[in-house]
Amino acid sequence: MLAIICLRLSGEFAMEVICDGQGDLPGRLQAAGIEVHSLPLTTKWSFTARIPRLAATIRALKPDLVQLHGQFAGSLGQVALQLAGRPKSLYTVQWPSYLDDTGPWSRFRNQAAELVSCGPATAIVTVSDHDRRTFIQRGLAKPDKITVIHNAYSIQIDEMAELSEAPNRDVIGFVGRLADQKGVEFLIRAAPSVLATHPRAKFLVVGDGPDRPMLESLARELGVTQSVEFAGYRPEPSSMILGMDVVVIPSIYDPFPLVTLEVMALGRAIVGSAVGGIPEAVQDGKTGVLVPPKDPAAIAAALVNLLDHPQLVAEMGAAGKQRAKREFSPGTITAQYAALYRRLLATADS
Repeated sequence: MLAIICLRLSGEFAMEVICDGQGDLPGRLQAAGIEVHSLPLTTKWSFTARIPRLAATIRALKPDLVQLHGQFAGSLGQVALQLAGRPKSLYTVQWPSYLDDTGPWSRFRNQAAELVSCGPATAIVTVSDHDRRTFIQRGLAKPDKITVIHNAYSIQIDEMAELSEAPNRDVIGFVGRLADQKGVEFLIRAAPSVLATHPRAKFLVVGDGPDRPMLESLARELGVTQSVEFAGYRPEPSSMILGMDVVVIPSIYDPFPLVTLEVMALGRAIVGSAVGGIPEAVQDGKTGVLVPPKDPAAIAAALVNLLDHPQLVAEMGAAGKQRAKREFSPGTITAQYAALYRRLLATADS
């Protein structure tokens, strides 16, 4: 999301980025004429150690507005801003700290971290109305301080979408990290029921992560290894969506997964968990089907119904594509950020 904002709005706003320098993001930004300052900010420990250096960099840049993007930047970044003289700040919540609550100590720590992020912030952006309501309920911020701006699908997706046609091969897909939070276990557990009525169906699991060995073992235990393929992240995940009929997003919790928007923009129907921000993207019965989390039977029933009605799959995919372009395109979402920047900068100048 950071790349989309910078690449589309750098013509209107003078932008510089401070990041950990990893991946292809710095090169893409520099190629567009955006100056990038690289600091070792990858973990909370390296971030903490570099707070003085980060503060010095911000002080030298003298920005009118600093956008703190994500969890570490939100909390530790506010400490650096205090040392830098407290410029205006916008905290963008990508992954709220409270999603990592595991017990009393972590709940206290995560609540404190979000208070540090939210308290000094001039404004806050949440990526879903679900998160906005949760922040208010938890006493983290007042309603007038929070703006909801959903995520956008990537700029390259529009080009791919023009080439996409429904494959109609009964391919059921998942794209994402293979971790407990993503709920892939429940998709695998749904497979036997789907295969009982659609034996030619294929399940394509695109991604990797700590749960992959467990999921592969589960597929063997359930006797579905011939129908379930674990594909890793190669080739590029978004291109692999084009070979799927229906994509399942079985998350246990999720603020607003980007893959939901990519799947819709590429014209594919979705079966998604009714958690977090997913219902704000997927319209139940129109662009996909919403099911309870951790419910293999509900996932299986939704998939069987869709595979029984390929025309419905095509209609949902087409409706999702239209909705994605209208509500979640890079142009639509960055226009909302631009309007917020203008408002905050006008307040700063007044």
